[in-house]
Amino acid sequence: MNRGSYAALSFSVAIGCLSASAVWADETMGSKDVVLRAMVDEVDRAMADLIIEGLPSPYLIQVNGQERRSWSIRAAYGGLVSSDDSRSRFAYVRTRVGSYVLDNSNIPRSFGVPGLLPLEDDYIAIRHALWLLLDQDYKSAVEILTRKEAYLKGKAEEERPDDYTKGKPIVVTAPSVSFEFDTSEWERRMVQLSLRFGRHGKIQNSGVALRVGHSTEWIVTSDGTRLRKEDSGLFLTIQAQVQADDGMRLTDSRTYLAEHVEQMASIETIEADIDLMCGQLVALSRASVLEQYTGPVLFEPKAAGVVFSSLLAGGLGARPIPLGSGSDRSFEKKLGLRVLPRSFRAFDDPSTDMFEGTLLAGAYDYDDEATPATRVELIGKGKLLNMVASRAPTKKTKKTTGHGRSGGFSDASATIGCLYVEDEDAVSRQELHEELVEAAKDEGLPYALRVESLGRGSGSLGNPLYAYKVDVETGKEELVRGMRFLGVQARSMKRILAAGTVRAVYNNMGSIGSSVIAPAVVFEELELSKIESEFDRPPILLPPNKRK
Repeated sequence: MNRGSYAALSFSVAIGCLSASAVWADETMGSKDVVLRAMVDEVDRAMADLIIEGLPSPYLIQVNGQERRSWSIRAAYGGLVSSDDSRSRFAYVRTRVGSYVLDNSNIPRSFGVPGLLPLEDDYIAIRHALWLLLDQDYKSAVEILTRKEAYLKGKAEEERPDDYTKGKPIVVTAPSVSFEFDTSEWERRMVQLSLRFGRHGKIQNSGVALRVGHSTEWIVTSDGTRLRKEDSGLFLTIQAQVQADDGMRLTDSRTYLAEHVEQMASIETIEADIDLMCGQLVALSRASVLEQYTGPVLFEPKAAGVVFSSLLAGGLGARPIPLGSGSDRSFEKKLGLRVLPRSFRAFDDPSTDMFEGTLLAGAYDYDDEATPATRVELIGKGKLLNMVASRAPTKKTKKTTGHGRSGGFSDASATIGCLYVEDEDAVSRQELHEELVEAAKDEGLPYALRVESLGRGSGSLGNPLYAYKVDVETGKEELVRGMRFLGVQARSMKRILAAGTVRAVYNNMGSIGSSVIAPAVVFEELELSKIESEFDRPPILLPPNKRK
């Protein structure tokens, strides 16, 4: 499966489909694909003719192209809000001048040039658009390299990694796959789903949104890569908001992913989820506000995935530090050091697209540098062993692991795909709760805190959405709301007391899709405080559908 290219769609969906049975391209297939042929021919011409006397010529050119067909449908309160479909075709060219040791990349300036391509399969028109992009990018690349060399001359010599590494050319094409979408039928379904919220009188704001897309992506490089892949997927969201008597607004949502229309969850299933979500939100609006808490916290698997995505996943990519920039958020300096408890291990494996029946948004076959995805053992016995990497090396990580990914019009950088976290000493759910209660007792606390899910917030983790005070004597739980985490940092992960045996999937649907598969965990101590904010009063009038 390949979700990488589809993550760059305008609605930031990170799902897609590239058949694992992709076949080796032949001359017949290549000649039928006008876009691929135009890209190959124009890249070859550029490598031969893009020359300015006295200035460096390109040593590598890469062109990423994508054609998209997408649909977007939104409904609310039983009415259709919007229904749009679009088709576009674009290219992103990257011209490297200099050498693998020193080129025009890895500085705080944009790298590469994006542009639109003709929608029709007109060979000359497509080549003309690429010609303009490549000419523009080459001129910019020469200027950037000149400035970079001048900058380095004024700095003390120090050992620095090469700017880029050689890749192994591949020639792979996925066969064309037809994709059909019945707009009228799905407009009807979305209206039907939006009506369901009307059964719940306290829900103030609600809606459903469906985004569907199919794309073809091409990657062509001057060193021989010819990659063509097909991509498709659906992303459906239901969302509702309720307001407590004190004015606090509480929002919850559910998402559904599918590769094909027939794989989407049934209307009956989604309607049942709407009822459940609305009931939970209404109960939450009646809960008391937690003023302050410092002590052990249990994150259920759904919430734990967000925790590991926020605190761990972003630091596992080996990324070179751009010249003149001192910022480095990766964990590369911690290689060989402990970042998790000693019984924990973690690996990244984008090659598998499902986990226990759940589709993984971070799965793919080839990254955006046309490198096959590989499994990387990242953490063992709690220690950081390796990093995921692109073809841009760092001081400690020299080879790509097939994790060079980009979110649209940007250069590829090392990013996780599907991160699996597990504890060799995992315990049952009952033992996990016992660990939570015992940790609270040791601190002399009357209750502990259990978090089922996390919502949006200003902190690194977001704010607890569904959280419960757990009485240490009786085990009775009380739903609470209105709190936020304080000062949670990556080092907090070393203070995990225990983890469960059951794991769940968290799909991060950002510009670059990723997945975290994680168990429930108990943190020894975290701090939370009340959200200090002024809230609007609830509406004076009843909503129209509730008036007599």
